[in-house]
Amino acid sequence: MSDTQSVISDVKLFIERLKKEMPEVFGGAEENAETEAGKILYEGALYPARVHLTPDQEEGVEFNGQAFDVYIQTPQADPNALAERWLREKAGEVLREQTAQWAQKMGVQYNNITVKNQQSLWASCSAKKNINYTYHIIKMPAAIRDYLIVHELSHLVHMNHGTEYWQLVAQYCPEYKAHRRWLNDNRGAVFAALDLKYTPQEDAPAQEPALTETDTQAAAPQGPAAPEGSQEPAEQTPVQPN
Repeated sequence: MSDTQSVISDVKLFIERLKKEMPEVFGGAEENAETEAGKILYEGALYPARVHLTPDQEEGVEFNGQAFDVYIQTPQADPNALAERWLREKAGEVLREQTAQWAQKMGVQYNNITVKNQQSLWASCSAKKNINYTYHIIKMPAAIRDYLIVHELSHLVHMNHGTEYWQLVAQYCPEYKAHRRWLNDNRGAVFAALDLKYTPQEDAPAQEPALTETDTQAAAPQGPAAPEGSQEPAEQTPVQPN
């Protein structure tokens, strides 16, 4: 289970924290406010999020691998609620799939999986073999997510945090100590509230500047002048595209 992704994510989130704590170093408070707002943390990376007003389109969220697009029908709609619902649905899908795969690798069985909006626990495993996850896990790098899954599945064998328990975790996740540090260092970023807002400028079409009469004359192609006394029109040189 490679730790490269979590290290990269840790560095990026550390830089974001510095931008918030030291705005004078990163371009001032106003620029920092733009950096902090309008982004969604997903699988360990911060992606820009654009909010679009589309009255004739169903509200929802799309992700193209580089940015999020959030579509609302009225200016009063809450894009944050839409984005959170998308993240929660994605978390349920990914966590159920990955837990099943890890359970097969580890040779353990569980009963039910529940994905909640917990902010006090990352996950838990009950004596009835039911596993609860916070949907915020989907914001973490895959390596951290996998560690949390292994952590809970190991409780199906040892319902404690004793030596044998951690030996089992280490068997499937040798870098678990680094992942635990990541969780402690980035807890604030993972649980941070979204700050998405609709700004009309985002949907405004780009306006081409109007050409003045002088501009029009300057832009017209000019061919060589005809020789004096010639009745033949001057040859026109085609304008080459830039």
